[in-house]
Amino acid sequence: MSFSTRMIRLLRKNNCFRVTLIIFVFTLFTVHKCDAAKSYKIVIMPFRDYTQMSMEEMVPDVLRSLFMQSGYFEPIDREIIYEKVSTSIPSDMVKLEDVTKGADGAWSTDTVDLMARLDTKTIKKFGRQLNADYVLKGNISLIGSTMRIDAELVGVKAKKTLGSMVVEGSPEELSSGILKELSYKITDFCRNLNAYDDALSIISMYNQGQYTFDVSEKKLKEILSVTNDAVGIRASLMVIYLSKISKEESVSLEDKIIEEGVKILMNLDQNFDENVLSVFSTSGFDPFDEIARILAKRGDIEKAIEVYIKAISVYPMDIAGHYKELGLLYLGKGLEDDAIDAFQKSLKTHKGNYEVNIALVSIFEKRNQPDKVKKHLKECIRYARNIEEIKSAKGKLDGMND
Repeated sequence: MSFSTRMIRLLRKNNCFRVTLIIFVFTLFTVHKCDAAKSYKIVIMPFRDYTQMSMEEMVPDVLRSLFMQSGYFEPIDREIIYEKVSTSIPSDMVKLEDVTKGADGAWSTDTVDLMARLDTKTIKKFGRQLNADYVLKGNISLIGSTMRIDAELVGVKAKKTLGSMVVEGSPEELSSGILKELSYKITDFCRNLNAYDDALSIISMYNQGQYTFDVSEKKLKEILSVTNDAVGIRASLMVIYLSKISKEESVSLEDKIIEEGVKILMNLDQNFDENVLSVFSTSGFDPFDEIARILAKRGDIEKAIEVYIKAISVYPMDIAGHYKELGLLYLGKGLEDDAIDAFQKSLKTHKGNYEVNIALVSIFEKRNQPDKVKKHLKECIRYARNIEEIKSAKGKLDGMND
């Protein structure tokens, strides 16, 4: 007798196998706990069972248990799913009046088989009716001694199939590996899919005081661990660091800001991620300016200069401000030509910057270039921010005309 035949007979003989397996999953699996700002509703359909092992309901039940433990999904109860299907699917697909529950409360084979055969269009329809985010359907097959489960994840809002997952193993590994692996694949797929939105939700919860700093950091790092170092998630993590350091000084926080910021810059060199722009622009922080200022404060001027140069090349925000700060760093190192070049590039983007014009006035005064001094003094008067700045620039200009 083959191994697969022995398994079929064993499963058919033991009617309580499904309940035993679920208990086994709860007690022996190490839960793949996921932190996120929200949970996602998922409908798990009966899987079409080609093995004749009566697993069409058992597999979804185990997956519901695993998903519930993960904290990332909110599986919809089987009875609610069945009731909704019974009232919304086309009546000509099965004679629903003939469908009844068994003595043990389970639904009949006809109902289970019907649900396993529903097309994607129908699945999306009642997925919306159940206010679900996802619907999961699939098949179970046995090829020789290898059990294979094919799962298809349907996005209710996206109105399309988002992805397919396949797991394989021996039937005896169903409880100890196959379903656990499948739940991991589905969870990690969705975590990658929702990573950016989850990160924004966490930042929002942190800003509203619903999450502490430690909780927010932990949740964002958890997302980062499964998203292949997504730049948008690093940007979200950096925002909470910048938010906290704006209220209190901390060397360890400064180190974290530098670490995350440098990694973001390295990734942006290779491929610009618009999520970074969105996260930072809505936060009110200029992250790369903050990194450079911390480095400059620590006396590492060369690295601060490198940060500004890289930021200017890959980050299309506050370019004028970055050139201004770069020019000031060059000036502090006595590199006047480099400072002039940086200041002039700053003025090309924002010609009305008083600080840049007054800095150029000082350089050209030192170099005895009166025409350039007058030019930038006039710009200072034109773009002065207050009466005192006007008086100062006008006084210098009048003195040159005497």
